[in-house]
Amino acid sequence: MTLETVLERSLSVLGYPPAAYELVGRFSDSMALEIAPSARISKGCLLRGAVDLGPRTRLSRGCVLNGDVSVGRGTNLEPNCDLVGDVDVGRYCAIARRCTFQETNHETTKPAMQIRLYDELLESDLPPTSAGPIEVGNDVWIGTRATILSGVTIGDGAIVGAGSIVTDDVEPYSIVAGVPAERIKWRFPEDVREKLRSLAWWEWDEETIRANKEFFERELREPEDVPVVGSEDETGNREPIVQPSATL
Repeated sequence: MTLETVLERSLSVLGYPPAAYELVGRFSDSMALEIAPSARISKGCLLRGAVDLGPRTRLSRGCVLNGDVSVGRGTNLEPNCDLVGDVDVGRYCAIARRCTFQETNHETTKPAMQIRLYDELLESDLPPTSAGPIEVGNDVWIGTRATILSGVTIGDGAIVGAGSIVTDDVEPYSIVAGVPAERIKWRFPEDVREKLRSLAWWEWDEETIRANKEFFERELREPEDVPVVGSEDETGNREPIVQPSATL
């Protein structure tokens, strides 16, 4: 067993304590961890490659991040999610248990498809194929056991139904489901969707989000339910939504 393997397994058991990050840089050539101090990693997770976890991200037990993986502020990954390859997940997403993000695939045009066979028996390389990175926007909910395949972009505010296999791009604020996944409805009317995308609340700092509790607790039915930054309500009072002071 190599030193790198020992380090990898030890960190998984310990839950990647901050004190161990320096060891990764010193003893591992295949791992590069950028983990915010407020990120939470449960014991039993496995991180390989270049992994970037933003503030207040949470990885539940058994999650595997293997590749060039980035997870944005406040996003939750429930137990046993796999993110493999070049995967970028935005802010404040809800990823349910046992979801798979598979950016790399097997080469299918040669006589065999197993990478290990080429490596160990033929002493040759069989590079994986890819249709491109996986990009997930902000405020996205992905249901249990969904699979997101290579080259897919999921727009802000979208919902992916449980058990879906996503092979094509998903439009912002759409709800998709099925195998392969198809749009079944929109979360909001078009004019509401447009205002939400312009608002881009996920770019606000936490102080601004807290100051706008009333906005986050209302149901969005009409365009007027999504105030413009700094707009006035019907009584002439200034809406509490203010220009964010930072985008941490």
